[in-house]
Amino acid sequence: MKKLQIGDTVSLAWDLAVKHWPIFVLFSIITSLLSQGIVTVDSDALLASMDGDPEAMMEAYASAIKFSPILGTICCLLAIYLSYVVYNLYVRAYCEGKPYESFAGIFKCDINQLAIYFFAELAYGIIVGLGTLLFILPGIYFGIRLWYVPLLTATQKVGFADAFRQSWEMTKGNFWELLLMGITMIGIAIVGLAACCVGAFFADVIVNFMLVVSFFFLMPQAPETSFDEDPLNATEDFVEVQ
Repeated sequence: MKKLQIGDTVSLAWDLAVKHWPIFVLFSIITSLLSQGIVTVDSDALLASMDGDPEAMMEAYASAIKFSPILGTICCLLAIYLSYVVYNLYVRAYCEGKPYESFAGIFKCDINQLAIYFFAELAYGIIVGLGTLLFILPGIYFGIRLWYVPLLTATQKVGFADAFRQSWEMTKGNFWELLLMGITMIGIAIVGLAACCVGAFFADVIVNFMLVVSFFFLMPQAPETSFDEDPLNATEDFVEVQ
């Protein structure tokens, strides 16, 4: 059974992020902007509630968080589509040495597979959310064991049920390593936030490459790549300006 090495995963993810960061930082910024359209938070209302009693604070939080049905739905659907696209870019960067062949080709997708991805993401969120409500630990457990469901449905043309089965098998025997990797991801995100806005977006790129690197390491029959030894030797430094 293959054991995930966190240090090696972080090292390769860092090298890939340094090599391909421009396109991925751009998409990270766009995703962040879309998330602001889904839910808006009145920071002044939150600050004003800090001195209140717990019940008043909960009411203040509820009133401070606002959701626009039309704008929120549009932004949510765009964010899901964009995450599908970006997952494929990350996998191409890892497997082929460059994220895309042409700018127009970035946004092409299989509609049927996109639908499977959407419902898989939804089911994954519900399972983890319900597990978290049940004393948190079940949410962490299911979150890790089903971690690769979105990536499988987005990039490997895997069906809904097969994605859950394959993720469960891939993570078997590596729960603690994946938990440590998740904690490491949180640490990287915190460091990125401390390094101003650009650092946060670059940290997001590292975290996503960590997910992809671990995914292909744990995949039972990883697809052949176009490089001989490692993804960093696949091409010369790749920066495309369209």
